Amino acid sequence: MVNKIGSPAHAPAVEQSAALMPLAVRKRRGRGRPSAGEAEDVRKKLLDAARDLFPRYGYRGVSSRQIGAAAGVNFAMIRYYFGGKPGLYREMLQGVLQPARSTLDEMSAAHSPPPLADVLENMTRSWAANPWVAGFVVREVLAPDGPMRAMFLKEFPERLTPVVERLVEGEMAAGKLRADLDPRMLVLSIVSLAVFPFLTLPLTTRVFGVCNDEKFVERFLHHTAELLARGAGSAAFSN
Repeated sequence: MVNKIGSPAHAPAVEQSAALMPLAVRKRRGRGRPSAGEAEDVRKKLLDAARDLFPRYGYRGVSSRQIGAAAGVNFAMIRYYFGGKPGLYREMLQGVLQPARSTLDEMSAAHSPPPLADVLENMTRSWAANPWVAGFVVREVLAPDGPMRAMFLKEFPERLTPVVERLVEGEMAAGKLRADLDPRMLVLSIVSLAVFPFLTLPLTTRVFGVCNDEKFVERFLHHTAELLARGAGSAAFSN
């Protein structure tokens, strides 16, 4: 059946239904997918909020709703862009660890590995520049039920140890390091020297004056490199 102006008779009902549709729904349908610029803006806001909240309260202490509220976006966008809270956490960590991962990749691919001193410096500066990582490691990795232990081990220490160990063995073979040293124990010593002062910053700051400014980092690197190269120079530690 057709009405007087040539439109189907049920058209007024359709128009009425559309008129009654909530404005927000009609706008959402009209907009379609967000533009690339809008998507990048939302992702950045969520990552910024994650970098602020996760290190302070831990993975389990922050909800998706809290992250969304801090970012000023619908928390459902976390699932849309990152697949959920675990994906957001993973991407936040990867962003922080990317410089270290890139260094490892370059070291693995290089025909002539970098000097051991450069490895020590990169490691030290990475920890000094990201003081929040210490709290993350203690709470999320070292705790008995640390939710991010497996991810952290896979992304960093398990990749770092064999690369640096091969570097140490190469320098031993070239006569640059003592051949009677245990390569893996030397790697452990290097990691301990570079990481421990910043991993325990609340204590080492009060007891030893450790801080993460450039002046201290330079002084610490000089001391550590000299200690590794020449030892303490005393018979006090010999058998």
